[in-house]
Amino acid sequence: MIRLYEMPPDGVTVNGRFFKCDFDFRNVLKMLDLMQREDIFPDARDFLCVRCFISHFKAHKTASEVYRAICDVLFEKTPETGGERLTSFEQDAPLIRAAFRQVYRIDLFRDRLTWFEFKELLHGLPEGNRYEDVVGIRARPLPAPTKYNAKEREWLLQAKQRVALHLTEQEAAKKYDSDVSKIFAGLLGMMPKEVKEENGE
Repeated sequence: MIRLYEMPPDGVTVNGRFFKCDFDFRNVLKMLDLMQREDIFPDARDFLCVRCFISHFKAHKTASEVYRAICDVLFEKTPETGGERLTSFEQDAPLIRAAFRQVYRIDLFRDRLTWFEFKELLHGLPEGNRYEDVVGIRARPLPAPTKYNAKEREWLLQAKQRVALHLTEQEAAKKYDSDVSKIFAGLLGMMPKEVKEENGE
C-alpha cells in the first residue's frame, strides 16, 4: 500500500542496479495476459513480461530476478481467501471503461494512469454503474429456498447466468475435478455399508 505522503514507484532495484519501469496500467494488463500463457517457456515468459515495462531490456540472465522484483512492487501479498473470482479485465473491459468515464470522466482508451492509480480507482468505484451492478450480482449469495422466495431465486439465477464469468482453462479443470469428487462422494454415500467395508472405506 502506498502511503498518502509517498509517490508511486517508478522502477525496481535488483543487485544494486536500478531499472526504470513504465508502470502504466496497460503494461500490467499485458503482463497478466503473458503470465497465463503456457505455450512459452518460463524463462522466455519472464523476459517478455519485463519487456512490458522496460522496452530496451536485454539482460536475459537477470530477467527472472527483475520480473520477481516487478511483481513484488505491483502486487501486494495477501492471504488466499478461497473466494470465487468476481471480475475479469478481459471480459469486463467495456464495463470498466464505461464506469471510469461515468464516475471519473477518465477515458481509459486515451488517458494515462499508473497501475497504482488504476487499481485504487477501480476499487473505489461507487454503486450506481453497470460494472458494480454486475460484480454485485456475481457476489450475491443465492438464498435458501422458501415458499416465499421462488421468484427472487429464479431472477437471481437468471441474472447470474447472464453475467457469469467465462472459466479459464485452469478454472475449468479445477471445477471438473471438484465435480468428479462430488459425484464420487455421492455414489460412495449410496453404497451399502458392507460394500464400503469390503473396499476399506
